[in-house]
Amino acid sequence: MLKLKPAFALMLALPVIVGCSTNDNRYDPVDAPEIKNLFSLDEVWSSSTGGTGDFYSELTVAFDANNVYTASRDGDVMALTLDRGSKVWSVDLADEDENDERRSARVSGGVALGGGKIAVGSENGYVYVLNAKDGSILWKQYIEAEVIARPAFSASGDKLFVLDARGNFTAFNALDGSKLWVTGDAPQELRLRAQSNPLVVGDEYVLVGTSSGKVNVLLQSNGSTVNQVNVGESVGKTALERIADVSSSPLILGNVLYATSFSGGMVQYDLSTFNYIMRLGYQSSRDLGYDEHSILVTADDGTVSCINRADSSQRWANTSLGYRQVTAPVVFGNYAVVGDYEGYIYFLDMQDGSIDYMEQSDSSGISAQPKVQNGKLYVMAKDGSLNVYSYTDQARASAAVSVEQSNDMLAASAAAGLTLNHPGVYDGGIYAPSGVSQEALEQRRAAIIRAVAQQEAQIAAQRRAAEEAMRARAEYEKRRAAYEEERRERLSGFGIAQGIRSDLDEAEDTANESADTEYVEENNTEATTESATNDSEDDNTKSSGFGIY
Repeated sequence: MLKLKPAFALMLALPVIVGCSTNDNRYDPVDAPEIKNLFSLDEVWSSSTGGTGDFYSELTVAFDANNVYTASRDGDVMALTLDRGSKVWSVDLADEDENDERRSARVSGGVALGGGKIAVGSENGYVYVLNAKDGSILWKQYIEAEVIARPAFSASGDKLFVLDARGNFTAFNALDGSKLWVTGDAPQELRLRAQSNPLVVGDEYVLVGTSSGKVNVLLQSNGSTVNQVNVGESVGKTALERIADVSSSPLILGNVLYATSFSGGMVQYDLSTFNYIMRLGYQSSRDLGYDEHSILVTADDGTVSCINRADSSQRWANTSLGYRQVTAPVVFGNYAVVGDYEGYIYFLDMQDGSIDYMEQSDSSGISAQPKVQNGKLYVMAKDGSLNVYSYTDQARASAAVSVEQSNDMLAASAAAGLTLNHPGVYDGGIYAPSGVSQEALEQRRAAIIRAVAQQEAQIAAQRRAAEEAMRARAEYEKRRAAYEEERRERLSGFGIAQGIRSDLDEAEDTANESADTEYVEENNTEATTESATNDSEDDNTKSSGFGIY
């Protein structure tokens, strides 16, 4: 079914040498595979929406019951009907005063939809919220940093969450644009240009990936971090090796959180028990695809993998699209669909990963993840062409609708009934599930304060003991150095220097001490005289060469 060109087949056979290869072409994209298509697609409609030009930007679309909403890098935001792609309204954000002297509005990240409003962010540092009915600008806010990730509305649409390039995460009142709270994760020394799109869970929680390799679970009410899931670790000798960004959007299916990092792999985390289910070696900076039974991952080297949700085993991995800048995957019927930098779309069989269909949708290339809505596939090209497809085959068309409905139910029930936060203290206040009484919370807070004070006292005592030990050590070293200096001054040449007695001398003195004592006492005067005489004679016979003085 899959026919490889000879050059590509050779590439697959060669080993990959990381870090020491002299082959500068090892990351070049392979040729597009040659495929015999097993079915046909119909193009429902196509429309031009502006695009991203030569810039890499995942300007994804958003849907409601009647329209699809798009945005271009230049600032063209528009609503098109789902059935025919007819323009409902359009607005050009480049016309806003703040963009007059800039290259463009520089919209990035794609369109967010919620509560009858749409939101986009720009690399110029602005957040725009528009009325979904007519495109009128409801409010805009300057946040002094690039907005690369797609914003996110709360389930009710009353709050808007925005992640900026500094790592600051801001909540706005979606009605008037007033700032509710700001939190953040310190940006790393080196990080990816891409950032994680926030994921909302009802009106209570919001999740966001960080450049430090974590997924933070925050309360929508005040921005407090109530849980933190470690996905990737910043390890390695160089800043490049330490990149661990969670730049893909977190995914919650049921009670399980799925998240990937650039270098740290993929985790499955049980939100109901706060336990890690599995850590897998699938590194990715792109969003995940899913259906009722599977998780799909596009690696940065172009490998597309399918993982069984039931046991985390790998069902298949397709490596035929190496370094073709493959997009995040989406499930369309019984196929995983991805695009690439040359504008090809590929349909990978969900059972074995084989490519059953490919077509060049647009030669400008595809960066954004394809989307599925009402049984149709929406593909946004870099030049702004929005191409909509459906299956010609009725069986495949029915399967597409069925899988889409199942996935919508999975998304709607994600984290339902979960209480993700632990009772605790934050910024002088208290948060907890509603079942905990105020009295119990105050007791818990007092206990935490006492524990912290006790720990601080222990740390202070340990610090004092360490300082005293250092002083004692310094004094010992000083005395030891003085002793060594004195000893060196006493020693000269070979043998034993003047004033230093040998072990044999000490033994003889000890053995004769008792016998000599009485004699010495009785003949003190005589012994003293004799000693003086002997000392004089000895001085005359001393040598200055080798031997014993």
